[in-house]
Amino acid sequence: MVSKQRARSSADKQERRDHILTMALGLWGERTFASFTMAEVAERCGLAKGTLYLYFKTKEELFLALLEAQLGQWFDWLDGGLRARPEAWPGAAAVALVCETLAAQPALVRLLPIAASILEHNIDAGAARAYKTMLLERASSSGALLEARLSFLRPGEGVALLLQIYALVVGLGQMADPAPVVAQVLAEPHMAPLRVEFNPVFATTLGALLRGLEQR
Repeated sequence: MVSKQRARSSADKQERRDHILTMALGLWGERTFASFTMAEVAERCGLAKGTLYLYFKTKEELFLALLEAQLGQWFDWLDGGLRARPEAWPGAAAVALVCETLAAQPALVRLLPIAASILEHNIDAGAARAYKTMLLERASSSGALLEARLSFLRPGEGVALLLQIYALVVGLGQMADPAPVVAQVLAEPHMAPLRVEFNPVFATTLGALLRGLEQR
């Protein structure tokens, strides 16, 4: 049954917004972006579709909010891991932490590849500015922690490293999650060299990047 009652207080509205994001995150685990619909989110939330659009004007805006929440959680885990061991780290320890935290967030790994290619194409300037401001603030804070732990990083390279990690997730995420017809072709035995398994390839590539920085 669809609920038509409006959330009145700020707390009620925030609670409803959080519930929408929780339901949308669950649906994202079952759908591609193309098959994901606002109507199904509204149905799972017990809301009229029009009420859902009071909180998120477009599907892209809803996904951007999901991405922000997932990124915020990832930065929290990354920062917590970096603060837990205040001594100098070898590059391999940073690789292990990044891989561990990303493995715990498969939804984020699927969201990042569609951020620039899809999500940012149908949001207004306010939403874009809020997202990029959050990303800059969190990357600057986490980048400083990385520089404090990885003595071979020069000033400013913490943020640069996070952008390279972002780029790796985007590129490898797309390759590891191909379209169904491409996945069918890649399943053929002789196509094995072109298949990409995200976690091991990501770990190997990030490890090579950090070894290069460490040994320069």
